[in-house]
Amino acid sequence: MKIAYVIINANRHEGTSRAILEVAERLAVSHQVDLLSRTFEPRESRFDVQDEQIQHASGFWSETGNLSWIRIPGPKRPEVVDFESFRLLCNHKLRRADYDIIHSAGPNTDLADVYTVQTVHPEKVRQFADLRLTFKAGWFRKFAWRRYDHRVMAAEREAYRAIGFRGPRFFLPVSQGTKAEFMQHFPAALDGDTPSNVAVLPNAADLKRFHPANRDSCRQAIRDEQGLDFDDFVLVFSGGDWVRKGLDIAIRSLALIDSPRVKLLVVGHDRAGAEVQLLCGQLGLQDRVRFAGFRKDVYRYYAAGDLFVFPSAYEAFSLATIEAAASGLPVLMSDVSGAHEIVGSGECGILIRRDPAHIAESVMRYLRNPEMLRAQGLAGRALVEREFNWDTIANQTLGVYQNLLARRHEFGAVNP
Repeated sequence: MKIAYVIINANRHEGTSRAILEVAERLAVSHQVDLLSRTFEPRESRFDVQDEQIQHASGFWSETGNLSWIRIPGPKRPEVVDFESFRLLCNHKLRRADYDIIHSAGPNTDLADVYTVQTVHPEKVRQFADLRLTFKAGWFRKFAWRRYDHRVMAAEREAYRAIGFRGPRFFLPVSQGTKAEFMQHFPAALDGDTPSNVAVLPNAADLKRFHPANRDSCRQAIRDEQGLDFDDFVLVFSGGDWVRKGLDIAIRSLALIDSPRVKLLVVGHDRAGAEVQLLCGQLGLQDRVRFAGFRKDVYRYYAAGDLFVFPSAYEAFSLATIEAAASGLPVLMSDVSGAHEIVGSGECGILIRRDPAHIAESVMRYLRNPEMLRAQGLAGRALVEREFNWDTIANQTLGVYQNLLARRHEFGAVNP
């Protein structure tokens, strides 16, 4: 089978990108896979993605099998120009190509057969509206946000239709919550009242990389690096876009916890995060919050933690929460899409409100009950092994492709 994957940036620090790469690399073992993107980050550090030879090559042949990179050039800023130019160039290239399956992460092309739905943009805009009012941004930045939102939502309406230029399409929202949002906002994508072309295919974790056993080799080394004591109780937060993901709320919750043993380790970077960092000083928390910055080896930092905290305002299904659970950390997560799949049972963590007092109270439950901490960490790891591993997701994705090819054959016979 010849498969094309379409995503603007194929890197390993953004959840959407990593999800596409994990599946593409697995299927490339037995199939010819092309990756259309602006940038490509190989799996291992043998290749430096800043290297001119890789960044500006017309293609790259991966060690993981029949995986080739087709570079789509274009500007990175402003975001609306990046998105629209990438989409138009991909449309042009794909019209002349011969693929069995074209799979896009979101509406990055109008011509895909399969769409992974990581975000339902109208819903994200609605839920994020109040937060944006608190941002300090100039008129041009606010204008750029509005234009980007407008173009993405227009592209979604164009791409999310049940029948594409080659026949039936399939849509893969990553959680039950995202599926409900998708079906509400894009009825034209559905092939009936009880659609058979929409199926939840969740994000997952690399079970070898994200493993509780990393504590044996990494825990104390990372704590020493970050100035954390052996007996500190360490909350971990991972990601960018700090205000949307609730880092400021997590920091405010820390101020309500009297125990100086409780520390917060922040893994990730936000270009607009200066105000969140200043909040630590305003609350007198300089000695209890560590900013580790962006890390490719994020799994080592999970190993240094005891509890994962993620009070996000909007998610489709956070990859960070799955990887934290795979690492043996109980998860405190707000009630966004994907939360019920991870912590809804109450066995692997707690559904939290975006309220510092509630988060502080939840943290104290674990601090006072080490057995609860241990049991939920084990339960979270077991859940990910059963339901959220990339080998299973890759096999299910291949099943979708095979199903779609059969549907296309039937559709062609009826509509010659």
